[in-house]
Amino acid sequence: MSTVPAKATQRAEQQRARILDAARKCFSERGFQGASIAAIAEAAGMSQGLIYRYFTNKAAIVRAITDGQSVGRRAALDDLRGSDELVDRLLEKIDAWRAGGEREADSFDPALFLEITAEATRDPDIAQVLAGQEQAVWADFNDFVRRNTRGAEPDAETLRRRTIVLRCLLDGLIFCYMRDPLIDRAVLRRSLHEALASLAL
Repeated sequence: MSTVPAKATQRAEQQRARILDAARKCFSERGFQGASIAAIAEAAGMSQGLIYRYFTNKAAIVRAITDGQSVGRRAALDDLRGSDELVDRLLEKIDAWRAGGEREADSFDPALFLEITAEATRDPDIAQVLAGQEQAVWADFNDFVRRNTRGAEPDAETLRRRTIVLRCLLDGLIFCYMRDPLIDRAVLRRSLHEALASLAL
């Protein structure tokens, strides 16, 4: 008797994952406006009606995607110890983006990041989704800086300033990669190390 709900829950999770995979692909390839629910349904191989059973609209889909990425970001930052590991991980990510990999549910897609960020300037529902997650993003980066600062633990204001710079650095890295995907890896590594050293990381 108890296996029926478990099987139903598992099937629902699989359906949601299938929809989100299709949505990520459509958003990256067609842009947010071009990725209609109909297009997502076609990519997922299911009816639009079935998609609406799990997600009320595209904003709900974006929320689920970014929630998954938040889990991945937090786990990645928790595992890192110091600026050397951070730089290594960033360069691994860039190599994966260049190769077209990292399509897992909690992986970060730079094209999708830019697409959703741009859409947030036009769609208040998307803007609300991203705004609702910002506090968690800042908390994750703040915790990383606090744990990995060399020397004495910084005061609250210094910690805040360093966190802002780190966030700007990493967001800027995404834009830099998208504009110049063939950027010299060795130069990028040295530049990141110099920037992080200035933050005492």
